[in-house]
Amino acid sequence: MDSLNGTPSPDPQSESSPSRRLFVVAGTLFLAGCATGSKTVVSNLPDPWWSPTSTPKPTPAGPVPPTTIPLPSGVISRSAWAGGNPVPSRMDSNRPIKRITIHHDGMQPFTDTSYQAAANRLESIRRAHIKRKPQRFGDIGYHYAIDPAGRVWCCRPLTYQGAHVRGQNPGNLGIVVLGNYDKQTVNRAQQAALAAFLAAQTRQYRVPVSRIHTHQEMAATACPGRSLQKFMVKARRDGTIA
Repeated sequence: MDSLNGTPSPDPQSESSPSRRLFVVAGTLFLAGCATGSKTVVSNLPDPWWSPTSTPKPTPAGPVPPTTIPLPSGVISRSAWAGGNPVPSRMDSNRPIKRITIHHDGMQPFTDTSYQAAANRLESIRRAHIKRKPQRFGDIGYHYAIDPAGRVWCCRPLTYQGAHVRGQNPGNLGIVVLGNYDKQTVNRAQQAALAAFLAAQTRQYRVPVSRIHTHQEMAATACPGRSLQKFMVKARRDGTIA
């Protein structure tokens, strides 16, 4: 398990164990997390770096393991889109939520507001994360996602630590906004949904605005893109997410 001070656990099954980190670091010249068009920023984080060329075919999914954390009101359940269950042996248990980090998926621009298009996009990300080499994840790395229609989707269950900011995952709630915000603009529906959802999460977990970050504020990456970064800076300054 990664800790907030970067101390690793010896567990070889952990998504961030020392043996796996050696492979991840060695592969950073080939793998960019929250990929953008930047040629100067390379991240060794787990986000997808390719553009899907076809709609993924769903795989049979049994019931998702029960969680003691209730789903926030209005959030679409994981079972509504995920084609497989989490793999607990590849994940660490979460710690109390102490911070929140915002991402974009960094793939091709995504503006489709249909329910099915968002479900397909999430499933393609989940499959990439669980098949990622050499370090396969136990599930999609984020806890929640927001689509172009402003819907909020449950991703990785909160009982499990996320895999979205290397060395900073314990107690870190990961939220991805679907799309590439170096190449598109955050629309009004997404802005409203993100602000409202962040406000609810800060109240629930007593996270101050000072501990709501964007990915690039915690690591060397262009994520979450220029448009989403600009929105987050303004939202924190204006107090719309408090």
